[in-house]
Amino acid sequence: MSHAPILQDNPDAQTKQVTEKHYNRWAILFTVAVMSFMSTLDSSIINVALPLMQQALSVDGTAIQLVSSAYLISLCMTVLVFGRLGDIFGKVRFFQFGVALFTVGSLLCGLSTTFPMLVISRVLQGVGGSSALATNMGIVTEIFPASERGRALGIVSTFISLGLMCGPVLGGVLIAYFPWEAIFLINVPIGVIAFGAGVMTLPRDTAYVSSERPRFDVLGTLVFIPALFCLYMVISSGAAMPMPLMLSVLGAGLALFVLFIVVERRADMPLVRVSLFRNSVFTANVVTMLLVFCGVGATEYLIPFFLQNACGYPSDIAGILLTAIPIAMAVLGPISGAVADRVGSTKPCLIGLAIYAVGIICVAFLPVNAGVVQIYLTIAFMSVGSGLFQSPNNSLVMGAVEENDLGFAGSLVSLIRNMGMSLGVSGGTALLYGHMSYLAQRPISSYVPDRPELFEAGFSFALVIIAVGVALGFILTVLGAYLRRRQRQDAMKSMSVEHV
Repeated sequence: MSHAPILQDNPDAQTKQVTEKHYNRWAILFTVAVMSFMSTLDSSIINVALPLMQQALSVDGTAIQLVSSAYLISLCMTVLVFGRLGDIFGKVRFFQFGVALFTVGSLLCGLSTTFPMLVISRVLQGVGGSSALATNMGIVTEIFPASERGRALGIVSTFISLGLMCGPVLGGVLIAYFPWEAIFLINVPIGVIAFGAGVMTLPRDTAYVSSERPRFDVLGTLVFIPALFCLYMVISSGAAMPMPLMLSVLGAGLALFVLFIVVERRADMPLVRVSLFRNSVFTANVVTMLLVFCGVGATEYLIPFFLQNACGYPSDIAGILLTAIPIAMAVLGPISGAVADRVGSTKPCLIGLAIYAVGIICVAFLPVNAGVVQIYLTIAFMSVGSGLFQSPNNSLVMGAVEENDLGFAGSLVSLIRNMGMSLGVSGGTALLYGHMSYLAQRPISSYVPDRPELFEAGFSFALVIIAVGVALGFILTVLGAYLRRRQRQDAMKSMSVEHV
C-alpha cells in the first residue's frame, strides 16, 4: 500500500511541535470521494421529486423551490467560512463534522412532516455539505504529492460527476416505488459509511502546523454572509423580482462587499486573504473556472428546453441524451488529471477549453431535425472539453497557494462551482429570452409554439455568447501560464544573484 506523511501538531501548544504519521492516502481519497458523491447526488436527486413533494406538503410551486434553493444558499454562504476554519483548527475535523451534520440533516429531511421542518433540515444539509466540501480538496492536496495530485483531484471530479449523473435516474426509481422521503433517507447509510471510513482512515489530530493558532475573523464573516446572500438572491431570483427590489438587494450586496474588502485588509487572519488575488496566476485560473462553470450551468439548463421544445423529444429521451454530459466528465476526470501529472496542468486546460468552446458552438447550431446519435455525440464532444479542463484547473488553483491557505482555496473552488452554475442559469436564460424578445419586438419569457424560429435564434445567440466567455478563459489561462513562467524565471535569477 502507498502511504504519505501528514504533519500534525498539538493545537494547544504555543511552540511549534510537529509529529509525523503515515496514512493510506488512497483510503483517504475514497472517504473524500464518497462525500463528494453524496453531496452532488443530493443536489441532483431532489428536482425530480419536487412535484410529489409539492402535493404532499400542500404548498405552491414558488414555495417548493425553497427545498432546492435552501440547500444551495446555505452551502454557498458558509463554504468559505468552513474553509478558513479548516485552515485554523484542522481540515479533517471540519470534514468529519460536515459529514455528520449532512447525514443528520438527511435523516431529519426524511422524517419531516411539515414544510418548514423540511426547509430547516435542508439548511442543515447545506451547512454540513459546505463544511465537508470546503475541506475535501485541501485534504487531498495536502496528502498527495504534486506528481499524483492531478489524478487524485480527477478521481474526486469523477465521483462528483457520478453523483450528478445518478441523481435524476436514482430519484426517478425511488419515487416510483417509495415515498418521496426516500430520496433523503438514502443519504443516511452513505453518510454513515463515509463517517466510519473517515474515523478509520483520516488523521485524528489537528492538521494546522503553527507556533500560534491565529484568531478566526468573526467580523469579516458577519459581513460576508449577508453580502453573499444578497448577491446569490439577485443571481438566482433577480428576474422574478420587481426591478426596485432587485436593485436594492444588488446595491446592498455590493455595498457589503466593499465593506468586506475594507474589513479583510485590516484583519490579522482574514476570512479571505485579499492579497492572494494579487497573485495574477491564481486570479487568472479562478476567473477561468468561473467562466467555465457559467458555461456548464447555462448549457445544462438550456439544452433540455432545446431538446423538448425545439426538437420535440419526450422527457425520457431528452434525459438519456443529457447523460452524455456527466458520462464524458466522469470518464475524462481521472484521465485529464493523470495527463496533467505527466505534462503539467496548462496544456490539458487549454485543450479542454478549446474543445469546450468549439463544442458549445456545435450545440448552438444543431438542427432541430437532428437525430439522437448526432445530438448525443455533439453534447458528448462538448462535455469532453469541460471534463478535460476541470481537474487540471483545480490543480492550478490549489497549487498556487501556500499550505495554510489550502482550506480557503478548496472552499473557493466549491463556491465558484455553485455560484458559476447559478450565474450561468440566470445569464443564459436572460440571453435566450432577451434575444427572443428583441426579434419579436415584444416581451417573451417562454417558448412560442407558432414561432419556433425565435427559440432557435435565441438558443444559438445565448450559447455563442457563452462560448465567447469560455474563449476568454482560454486567453486567461495562456496569460496565467506566461506569468507563472516569468515568476519562475525571476525566482531563478534571484537565486543566481544570491549565489554570486
